[in-house]
Amino acid sequence: QNGDNISAVYGTEAQTNSPVGSYAIVPTLVDPEGKLGNYSVSTSNGTLSVTAARLTVVAHNTNRTYGAANPVLSGTLTGIQNADNITATYSTTATPGSSVGSYPIVPTLVDPSGKLSNYSITSSNGTLSVTAALLVGTADPKSRFYGAANPPFTVTYSGFVNGQDASVVAGTLNGSTPATTNSPVGAYPIYVGGQTAPNYTLQYLEETLTVL
Repeated sequence: QNGDNISAVYGTEAQTNSPVGSYAIVPTLVDPEGKLGNYSVSTSNGTLSVTAARLTVVAHNTNRTYGAANPVLSGTLTGIQNADNITATYSTTATPGSSVGSYPIVPTLVDPSGKLSNYSITSSNGTLSVTAALLVGTADPKSRFYGAANPPFTVTYSGFVNGQDASVVAGTLNGSTPATTNSPVGAYPIYVGGQTAPNYTLQYLEETLTVL
């Protein structure tokens, strides 16, 4: 009343690093001219609600070939407040022996100081793509005499991983050459192909049939 110089300020004990919860907002009257004695004062606290901050962790996609070790797994962690000691690790069930395919990369939050309760967490898996390893089949060099039939064609494979060998190769080997029984003395290419192997991409290389 009467233009009395009375005002109010408001304070709370909450700080930037106060955990999620409710905190009183307390009014304090400022009366530089001593007028409050003329009033019947009623004060009511308010409430400051500290809600969870948003924390997002996203695992990055990556790839490797069959038989290789997993690459270093990584991701992005955003939304950390107050320099809270929260980090993320990333893992997958895939091993060097895992078949060609897609495997989830799963983030795990590490919270040694117990701060995660102050966050609303969104977590997104990444994908590890295991692609086929390269297997090279090279035709074995052969020779025969002029007028003789071509010998059986064979192949030697290189590039097996995980201790595997030619026993994983399936199908019938197709071998051919332009040389016939009446081809003159000389060198002729041997072409091979037609087989398959799980978890491998096959590449074939030619070699030489020598007619003597």
